[in-house]
Amino acid sequence: FGPDHIEVAKTLTNLGVVHSDQEDYEKARHFYERALQIQQKHFCPDHIQVATTLINIGSVQCDQGDYVKAREFYERALQIQQKHFGPDHIQVARTLTKLGNVHGDQGDYEKARDFCKRALQIQ
Repeated sequence: FGPDHIEVAKTLTNLGVVHSDQEDYEKARHFYERALQIQQKHFCPDHIQVATTLINIGSVQCDQGDYVKAREFYERALQIQQKHFGPDHIQVARTLTKLGNVHGDQGDYEKARDFCKRALQIQ
């Protein structure tokens, strides 16, 4: 396939999941970021698979306590999801919940509540 083939990105994502499950977040982030680089070569910036990888990276950032970066990745993913699925899709609700959790982790409980309420409306 070659190092930049989209199938390689899928395998890198799977490796990221394994390392994340093992709480090896540095390696997980490395694999997710490499997968994202490949995806961005093959897909448009608003492709739904890009959004999924952004969420994976955001989750790792959150696990590492970098809530600002996590929020940035979740927000980018949310924009793609809303464009792709519309504002009332379950995937959008899941990302809204992640954003709510990140805001809560940062002590911004009002924003956390707002995001979680919006997610609940969708669910």
